[in-house]
Amino acid sequence: MEIHRLKQVPENYDRELFNNLYEATHSLRKSLTYQVDARRFGVSPDIIASWFDDKFIYVFFKYCNTKTPEMLKGYIINSLRTFKLRMLRKAYQESYIELYNNIVHLEDQEKELANLPDDSGVNEREALLEMALSYLKDRLQIEAYTILEITINPPLYITSQMKDPTNRIPTKLILEFLDIKPTDEMVSKVNKIRRQIEEVIYAAKQHFKGNLFKVA
Repeated sequence: MEIHRLKQVPENYDRELFNNLYEATHSLRKSLTYQVDARRFGVSPDIIASWFDDKFIYVFFKYCNTKTPEMLKGYIINSLRTFKLRMLRKAYQESYIELYNNIVHLEDQEKELANLPDDSGVNEREALLEMALSYLKDRLQIEAYTILEITINPPLYITSQMKDPTNRIPTKLILEFLDIKPTDEMVSKVNKIRRQIEEVIYAAKQHFKGNLFKVA
């Protein structure tokens, strides 16, 4: 996916630094790969992994001569995570739209929006979707928003272990995916977070009923 950016590779670069950072981010790249359902792109997990490799290589060569090793590592980690979110957004766009519809009940409004002229210059539906997601993100702690992402964008690791992926994801499976031991205490904590998420979604429904078209 990023391979077109790799045409200009510096002749002289710190190969040891490259190898060290590549090894240091191996676990992250592997984890991010399995958070993306390759089937939605019509490719194998190996291809998804190669896309993260391409991103790593691109960011390394872009900043290797201008950043300290620690800063470079930070740039690489941030870029890999951002790249994953971009892929998830593309792959799970329908899931986001479904969530949004559940929040703001746009059935009638969508019929109206569908008749907007193409030259309106504003994708109202996408803007409203962004508003809903932004509302949730602003009101949820990072742990809660991570769990929300998992529930609306189930990674392949989770869906492959569920008889019916449309069912509610078991809390223990979420903890397993996050590599957290599913003790009674942790299960109770995550269940509490999931109830908080439900409360914020309910608040979002009430908020957007009167703010559907207040798009910045």
